[in-house]
Order: sequence, then C-alpha cells, then structure tokens
Amino acid sequence: MKSRVAFGLIILSILAAPIGVHAQLRGLLKKKADEVLKGKPAPAEPAAPAAPAPSSPSAPSSPASTPSARADAKPPADPLDIDGLDLKMAADRTLRGDGLFPERGDWDQLPYIARKTITAAKALDEPARVAFVQNVGAAFKALVMSESFTTAHADYITQAYKAVDHGLKGLVSPEDLMKKGSYPAAQAALERDSSAALVEGIDGMSAADIQRQLADDLAGWTRRANDPARKDRAKYQKWVKDGAVLQARGTSDVTKLRRGFAVLKSADNDGPATEEALFAVVARSKQEREQLAYDKHNLKAVLKLQLSTFVAVVPTVDFAAATTPKNGTTVFVSPAFEKKGVVWKACYRAGKGASMAALAFAQGWLKEL
Repeated sequence: MKSRVAFGLIILSILAAPIGVHAQLRGLLKKKADEVLKGKPAPAEPAAPAAPAPSSPSAPSSPASTPSARADAKPPADPLDIDGLDLKMAADRTLRGDGLFPERGDWDQLPYIARKTITAAKALDEPARVAFVQNVGAAFKALVMSESFTTAHADYITQAYKAVDHGLKGLVSPEDLMKKGSYPAAQAALERDSSAALVEGIDGMSAADIQRQLADDLAGWTRRANDPARKDRAKYQKWVKDGAVLQARGTSDVTKLRRGFAVLKSADNDGPATEEALFAVVARSKQEREQLAYDKHNLKAVLKLQLSTFVAVVPTVDFAAATTPKNGTTVFVSPAFEKKGVVWKACYRAGKGASMAALAFAQGWLKEL
C-alpha cells in the first residue's frame, strides 16, 4: 500500500474536484481551510508588544520595515493552503484524464501530493478532517458548477473529443447497440459511419491522386459495362459515363472532383448513390458521433460517473483492516485488500469519519445532477 496515498488525495481526487482555480474563489478556498486549521488553540502572544513574532500570519507589517524585513516577516507556506495544492493538475486527472476505470470501480492512480502536505494532513484529528472535507467540498462544488467552469469544460471537450450538443436525444453507440442485440440498428449506424469515413478519406486526397484512382476504377467499370453476360451492366455503364465527366475536369476544381468521386465510390460500395443522399448520411453521422461524444464527456455526465464510482467504493472499505510492514512499506494482511484500488486505500488512510463525510457530500451532489 503506497505511503503517499493519504487524506489530501481524497480532497483532490475523490470529491470530483475539476478545479481551475479562479481568482475570485481563491480567497474563499483559503479562508475555509484556515477556519478549520486554526480551530486549535493559537500560540501565546509574545510578552513584549514591540517585538512581534515575524512568523505570525496575523502580525501587521511595520510601516518602518525595509523590503527585506517584510520578506523575512512572511510566514512559511502552509502545506495545507489550498493555493499550494496543484488543483489544476488534480482537475485534469479527475475530469479530463483517463485515470478512471469504471469497469474496475476505481481509479488508476491519484494526483501527486507533496510529502509535507501528506504529513500535515495526517496531523489533523478526525473532526478537523471531517470539517475540511465539508468546507473544501462545498467550495469545490461552487466552482465546478459555475458558469465559467461549465463553459471552459464544454470548450475543452469540443476540442479534445469533437463533442457537440446537437439536441439529439436517446442516441446509442453502435457498440452498445450490438451489446443489446439491436443488430439492424447497429448495422445502420455502422453503414452511416462507413459512408462518412469514405468521404473524409477522399477529402484528404489531392486532385492528382483522385484522378489516378479514378483511372484505375474506370478500367474495371468499363470491363463490367461491356460484359454482355452481366445483368447489372447498366449501373457500370452509368459509372463509366459519370467517371468520364469527372476525368474530363482534370485537377482544376478539387471540391467538385472530391464530391463526385465520393458518390461513385459510395455507389460501388453499395452505399448512397446520389450526392444528396450521400452527404445527408455523412452529415447525420457527424452529428450523431459528436452528440455521443458530448453525452459521454459533458460535465454533468462526467460528474455522475466520478461521484457514482466513489459512492460505490466507500461502503466497501474495511476501516479496521489489519496492516503489516513488508519490505520497507506497509501492506494489508489480507491479499484481497492489498489488491484494492487507490481510492479504496485513500479512504482507509483518511479514516472512517472523513470518508463518510465525503460519501455524504458525494451522495448529496449526485441527487442534484
């Protein structure tokens, strides 16, 4: 069981924390953390007011201080300061990375956390951990559900996955249709995608390449068109005629050449045989693929998947599981527990109180989605 899996990871990864920290919320995050961390008795004030402790965050700067003196008076960085945690990296891993494996019900790995942060988190007592989960979770949620973050996420998935919301409802991918046994619907979807792939491939060809390929195709079509034994001579005769027209265009108008050649190749592959029909199918295929990508990667869908996975993991954690030292690290006595995922182990190390608080938070959020 890796030693760096600690409570801080629950804050950064478990609570579905896709955070790109905005300036207007940094103060809120730090304030909420400070409210918890400063709940313990503060150190006694120095007896002499003239000699304030330079490390005290509440000590005001002296007007007579030199720049170097003010720099010396800056308190050491708080390892649990929200600004000091790489929330952007954690956000990318949780909402925009590939670390989640739903089929395994856990994540591949959790974001890196500095050892000083882990040490400070371990020093919190359980009530402080619970409060920290609740306060930071609320701030995370406010940020994630903000209009600015939602817009940024939509822009990201458009670029990364070509995900666009066309308002198409109830779409099912060809793969899922096959799993459900809906073979005719799956076949129709695959044929649309095949037509789209054909057009996309031809769109990447130069006019010269198209003319070379067209010449080879025309030779074959001509042989079939001139074969009196064939009952389907008529279609080949039409393709020879239409192909000759395209051939006569040369390379001057690559757009018309691509579209005309795409229709001929589609017809030759038992696809749509007219320009109108082919490009209607291509447009529909593009819309469906973009919609399916949006349905999978939009913020609400990703949050549901992340939170649902976490909600399923926490109740399975045995917080009383026995551990033992082995080869310089700590492992579970139970081989089955040692094989558990990183979130399961993170919950174990965080403790039951903090994990249950995170669970309640996740369940509440899920009900709102």
